[in-house]
Amino acid sequence: MSRRETAHEVLRRAGRNPFRRYPMPDAGGDRLYPLAMPASTPGFRISAEDTVFAMGSCFAREIETALAASGMTVLSRDLDLGPIGASLEDPANFFNAYTVPAMATELRWALERDSFPGAPLFYPLREDDSAYRDLTLGSAKLAFPRDEILAFRHRALDVTARVAEADLIVLTLGHVESWRDTELDIPLNIAPPPALCARFPDRFVFEVLSYDQILAGLREIHGLLSRVRTKPLRMLLTVSPVPLRATFRDMDVLLANSYSKSVQRAAVDAFVAEAEGVDYFPSYECVTLSDPAAAWTEGDFRHVAPDLVARIMAEVRARYMTGEDDALRRAALVTNARLLTRLERYGELIDLLGDAPERARTPELHQAFAVALRRSDRIPEAVAAISDVVEQDPEDHRALERLIRWLEQLDRMAVARDYLDLHATRFPKRRKFRRGRKARKAARKR
Repeated sequence: MSRRETAHEVLRRAGRNPFRRYPMPDAGGDRLYPLAMPASTPGFRISAEDTVFAMGSCFAREIETALAASGMTVLSRDLDLGPIGASLEDPANFFNAYTVPAMATELRWALERDSFPGAPLFYPLREDDSAYRDLTLGSAKLAFPRDEILAFRHRALDVTARVAEADLIVLTLGHVESWRDTELDIPLNIAPPPALCARFPDRFVFEVLSYDQILAGLREIHGLLSRVRTKPLRMLLTVSPVPLRATFRDMDVLLANSYSKSVQRAAVDAFVAEAEGVDYFPSYECVTLSDPAAAWTEGDFRHVAPDLVARIMAEVRARYMTGEDDALRRAALVTNARLLTRLERYGELIDLLGDAPERARTPELHQAFAVALRRSDRIPEAVAAISDVVEQDPEDHRALERLIRWLEQLDRMAVARDYLDLHATRFPKRRKFRRGRKARKAARKR
């Protein structure tokens, strides 16, 4: 039951909350568009030397990649899975866990190994038992002997067991459409393929998880981890912004996805309020409230743009670690610059980078600034800006070639020829660019 509060308590708290009012274009709008970054208050601190274990849906893999790129040790990425693991196209994605029951079950098997059912998990795909599928993992066909698959599965559980020693645990909740094997009485991670359903018509059942089931699963995970760990439990929960690819329910997938994310978000809120050492980080809101052109990879409404993932994880580091302010500023600057370039909002890009401190402006950002000036028909300023990039990064052929083109547009042909000679020295293999300049010069003479 929720705690009742007096009007005095509520009004006093509301008065102290600087983020109480929803953003408007002229009042806090930059907190929402083009990139949303809701505020949150950390309940614990971490250091750059801490180890991390991430588990959950495919967004957990994005988090792993971003944290590893920032220099942190990610225990869940170190996969030594033997020949079967090497045969998988992407071993990390094979271990995505999409529902709370699937995560809880995998953790219990890893940390209480006697509970692991073993070989009965492997469903034969052929009459000769030459290939199997493990529906508690990914969808890959495992064309190996059963005993080899069992050894591989124990290797996978050994990786999951590292959750007991990680300094920080990141769990990402995926969706709520869940399948269960009634014979083994276990939740499955993925849907059974039609051929298996036909072969075992009464074995698999589908259910849509409720708020109570999700909350109970989170409590189970918390209790299990609390029992086996010697380190303090620090857990960061997120809800994956990646929507359902398709639904098994008799409704529009847009509605099914809305329920899936909403019920998990509500259960997480209740769980964080009661559980010690657990925080929620609003990566779901960061993505879904942002400008769609910034949030998703190009031509895709399901996978989060890598720049935005990097920005989210930089925000995590800034909020939870000390001494991360400069890193956050640089990450935010790079992400915003790439976004504004993609949206062709060059005036805003010029303002953003023009106000940035010089120490934060990398060659990439200098070049973005120069391109924005050129697209705004401020060619002399663009030439000056791109000249700085040519000096800063002599290995970048794009900057030098832009400088040559823009000098020609200003009819500064003598200077352009000097830089063309420099181009031949630095990039001898890029003859096509130089031939093009010479052909245009000959055409002008004719």
